[in-house]
Amino acid sequence: MPTAILLDVSLSMSRPVPTSDTTENITRLTIASAAINTFLDYLSIHAKLEYVALITFSSTYEVTVPFTRDYDSIKAKLGHLEEGDKTCIETALSGVNQLILGEWGYQTLVQTILITDGTCGVGAIGRNRIIQALPLPPSFPSKIHILPIVSPHDSCLQHAMPLYQKIVDLASSTVNNSTGNINRGAIYCPDQLSAAAVVTAMTKLCEQQYQEFWCTLKCGQLETKVQLFPAPQPASHEGLAATYTISNQIHIVGFLQQQDLGTPIAISKHLIIPQPQTNNNNNRENYGSKTPTKEGSSSETTTTEEDNTDPSKVPNFCVLLHGALKVEGMAAIVQLGPEWWGTVSAWCEASRARRSCLLLAVLRPGASAAPWLGPLDQLGPADESTNAEAFPVRSWRSYSGGGSGCAWARPHALLADVQKVLRHARKLPDKTQHLYKELNRLRRAAISLGFSELLTSVGGALERECAALPSSAPPECALQLAHAAAALRDPRTALDIKHTLQPLATNFTVTSMSH
Repeated sequence: MPTAILLDVSLSMSRPVPTSDTTENITRLTIASAAINTFLDYLSIHAKLEYVALITFSSTYEVTVPFTRDYDSIKAKLGHLEEGDKTCIETALSGVNQLILGEWGYQTLVQTILITDGTCGVGAIGRNRIIQALPLPPSFPSKIHILPIVSPHDSCLQHAMPLYQKIVDLASSTVNNSTGNINRGAIYCPDQLSAAAVVTAMTKLCEQQYQEFWCTLKCGQLETKVQLFPAPQPASHEGLAATYTISNQIHIVGFLQQQDLGTPIAISKHLIIPQPQTNNNNNRENYGSKTPTKEGSSSETTTTEEDNTDPSKVPNFCVLLHGALKVEGMAAIVQLGPEWWGTVSAWCEASRARRSCLLLAVLRPGASAAPWLGPLDQLGPADESTNAEAFPVRSWRSYSGGGSGCAWARPHALLADVQKVLRHARKLPDKTQHLYKELNRLRRAAISLGFSELLTSVGGALERECAALPSSAPPECALQLAHAAAALRDPRTALDIKHTLQPLATNFTVTSMSH
């Protein structure tokens, strides 16, 4: 989960802060630097794998330090920042969006820490214009936390709070819609305008948003203590009212070939880091890549110490599991909690260090997270005495609709299938059977690909077709269109690939004769 630090360097950040010590000139910018150092020190102990970037802004923005794990390089830049002119938050957020899309794409959840002096720089009308110009919500999952360096009783902060709250709300809406994550950003106001109070507020931010997550990975009688990085967040899912939280015990329930598993949609991914098994009290601080010594230059004691501090050289269940999965080309199915599953696979970092570890992919809550496998809670051991066909499972896929599958290699192919559905919808009631045949074909393909948003969009298109029906259209047309739209978005069967949509049974001839 990368983090972008967005630091205000406008002229107002250079205002001195009243202190009892008259010999030292403390400004809001120096307090902000102290808060950033506190944040980086916390990460160096609890989240050393976190990527951090420093972006400074006033009326323009500058990527002072691109995403890096070298926190010392960020600290070195803090003492050489140049002052800007006025504060322009919307420009800064636009620059952050461009940086993140270029570095991480549309799927990675990124946290942004906005550090400013607690003023908008404009009046009420200008503040409303800024809110309207905000480049939010972004096109990627994002959470924004705001740390205003200002007294909580300052009237400027009260004037700026609606803007800050709007920024937090708009950024968090993307997280909720795209990943099912129900956590959101927050505003961390210090108790007073002082370096100690701002550092305390930053520490609170770290403890709430960057806490470690430790659990036990179990497979039969084998188990080990592991850390999930980044820490998983509670999740929800459309159509399911419950909130899902990963248990402190993750159970491996089975194994599948990678080609059989495919690529089910993951709402988040986490590195599985084994707990270092050494007698050193500073295990977490010693964990990391080791620089190999030259041949013949290290003693036996040095080699022993390196073996004890490098998790890859300590006997561990995670090492055994990683080797087995990599050699066999398999993935493990794990149960994260009631009605919640994930997959564990071998992963190797694409860098010079070439670190290898396990990767946990958290699937969408529910037993239908991988529809081509069937319900995950009903998977069992393969029976070698029978000639069972390989995955994807097709034994229950005998549909009355028939028809070939959908191939959407290019956008126009998807558009053509949707247009075919709409053409049948406009020829009701003569094309009722054809409409449902195409809907079932489209629905199966969408669920298999995890493209559930397509079904929502097609349901909306059918509702618009229903609303646009002429007054001379038979009543059955409106009933069938409304029924099909509701069936596509029914949460009870939204992800059930075995379910087949059926036309609504109508008989207007009999009704008219009875009168």
